[in-house]
Amino acid sequence: MKNHIKKIITLSTLAVFGLCQLNAQSDTASAGQFDDLSLKALLNVRIVSVSKKTEFLFDAPLSASVVTREEILRTGCTSIMEALRLVPGMIVREQSNGNYDIYLRGMDNVPSNAPFEGNSTTTLVMIDSRPIYNYLKGGTFWETLPIDLNDVEKIEVVRGPAAALYGPNAVSGVINIITRQVKNEGVYVVANARQGSYNTYINNASIGYRKGKWSLIGSGNIQLRDRTQESYYEFFRNEWREQPDYSISILNDTVNLDIPHTHLAMKKHGVNAFLSFDQDSDVKFTLSAGKQNSSVQKVSTENGVTPLSTVNSTSTYIDLNASIKKFSTQLSYNKGRQSPTAPGSQYDFNTVDANIEYSFSKGNLILRPGIGYRSAIYDDTKYSDLVNKTGIFNSRGIITTNTASLRGEYKMLDDKLRFVGGLALNKFNFPDTAYLSYQLAVTYKLDKKHLIRGVISRAPRSANIYDTYVDQTIANMQIGYQKYMKLAMEGNKNLKLLTSNLLELGYRGILSQKLSVDVELFDIRSKNYSSIAIHGTYQQLSGNDTTYVTPFIATNLPVTHHQQGITLSTTYQSKKFTARPFITLQHSTVSNYSSYLNTAEASGPFVNNNPAVNNINSEMGTKVELESTPTVFGGMAINYVPCTQWNLNLSGYYYSAQTYYHATNSLFADGVRGIDQIPAKLILNASVSYQPMKKVRLMASARNMLDDQSREFFKSDTAPFMLIAGINFDL
Repeated sequence: MKNHIKKIITLSTLAVFGLCQLNAQSDTASAGQFDDLSLKALLNVRIVSVSKKTEFLFDAPLSASVVTREEILRTGCTSIMEALRLVPGMIVREQSNGNYDIYLRGMDNVPSNAPFEGNSTTTLVMIDSRPIYNYLKGGTFWETLPIDLNDVEKIEVVRGPAAALYGPNAVSGVINIITRQVKNEGVYVVANARQGSYNTYINNASIGYRKGKWSLIGSGNIQLRDRTQESYYEFFRNEWREQPDYSISILNDTVNLDIPHTHLAMKKHGVNAFLSFDQDSDVKFTLSAGKQNSSVQKVSTENGVTPLSTVNSTSTYIDLNASIKKFSTQLSYNKGRQSPTAPGSQYDFNTVDANIEYSFSKGNLILRPGIGYRSAIYDDTKYSDLVNKTGIFNSRGIITTNTASLRGEYKMLDDKLRFVGGLALNKFNFPDTAYLSYQLAVTYKLDKKHLIRGVISRAPRSANIYDTYVDQTIANMQIGYQKYMKLAMEGNKNLKLLTSNLLELGYRGILSQKLSVDVELFDIRSKNYSSIAIHGTYQQLSGNDTTYVTPFIATNLPVTHHQQGITLSTTYQSKKFTARPFITLQHSTVSNYSSYLNTAEASGPFVNNNPAVNNINSEMGTKVELESTPTVFGGMAINYVPCTQWNLNLSGYYYSAQTYYHATNSLFADGVRGIDQIPAKLILNASVSYQPMKKVRLMASARNMLDDQSREFFKSDTAPFMLIAGINFDL
């Protein structure tokens, strides 16, 4: 396979250079989409997510990166998720074809030996500043994004707690996907069609029109992807099995596991509409709406049998983003239905996000007071047997957040010294208390080519529906005459919220006309972690029957997480050649974590007949390395434009070895089940594109050219070599 790939690359390269000579003879003056971009232009890419106003990336006071649509297209990335491998500080691991586990800097698998969360709960993902946070257990169901790459203008990533800017849940950072707008008068058309290995089909298109101050875009997308295998890892047997007639759950029960489409990795489609009005700098608004439907197999919340779950989702959204003189506001509504766990577990949901800000300026001082409201309602009563509690929470649960904020900016010393700060007071309904978020960034421009910065910040994560409202019967068995034993999941409305504190120093510099560098040193400390814990058994009477209930309750742990690291990214730019390598080195420790959580081995008497209190606190004062976050991770993108019509790109992504500990490690306690050693992996991708005429390009890319098929997440699918080819129109 490797020799075969080398031959393909060699022949392709020779063909490209030969055709370049012919093209040079026939058309030396034409300008295409592959024209070189100066280093100055790259550094002057604008970003809005750092201080919630448009500014140059070089001047941004926080650690931030921007990936443009042109960079995404040149690298051959097939999705928004995969494109995040081009961003410094991102951990992106594939679970099945097109489905990824995505984290900013780390904080993954904390605490260890826990059930699957399904996605990162500490990163806030937005589309045009509209949060798409899922409140079931927190985080983002990436497949439910209604947009695709045809809609994307750029992806902005802010690293570090940013709740003072965007509200709770921006604990480790923010990913803001900025959509395209019609810039020129007349018709606008974008279309992509690609096909590849494992029945991968990626098709999307947008059509728009601009007339004066008004513009309208309609877009649609569809993706189909098969898995790279059809076997599943089974917890109890510790085996990879084709779908059997029955499986054994972690409770040693024989269950029917009906997976109707074992080959399916992803099937999704979405439609969107964007209406914009831009009178002048004083009056602007964008109204967007859309719908998506998706079905994927990925590592989501627990099903008790295997890591992979089938997740079905449908949702509709509407979003208004407006600014009138000094006022700005955003109001969004999202509703849908989801079944993210075992078959039969469904719920309806709706979320509301609203905020308004006023901008006051005087001299070098800018102040922006604001208020915000968020609510998330999840209801599974239509799909549950409320008596036997077959649903997830068997009720209508609501999480609300009321926020009052103040952001400010002040410049002095001829604008060389800049202070950017924010305070936000978030009042939650559960727990019934207020949390303060803050952020203070200071930048100093030594000159036009060198900038140093420092940041301190704090951000909380909001409560989630599952930990707050879960009310689920796991097992119910008769243990004697009119005596029963029940295992039950119970919610906790008084959990302290996960909170993260950041101290960061950074430097950006233009070292020459062709070379720039960005360095960030970070220290992150997090507390108030929680996990499901076994609490003391209690009696429940019902007529002449006695039921002994052993509850599993989400419980705060004394665990703290400490991460220190450095991210280094550089850009080298010449007339035809661009290189962007980046790397993160980090070290994470976890203190006060009890390996006896949910086991009977902890010594000492129970406190108030509650084993959880004893076990949780049985290893206070201990400190261990967090093995689930890779010590080293990063990537690179190298681009070469041999001539106007051709573009060659080599991109890579790397992470070092890591170990994932699942809840079944504590359950079986045999040192085998529930533990997965994830080996180090280097993923190399090559992409070549040819522009036969203006605004049209043919593309082909090889993903994972080294054909390293090692799994990237706990007992998930292999990720082998893939070929993908297609055509792009941008008219």
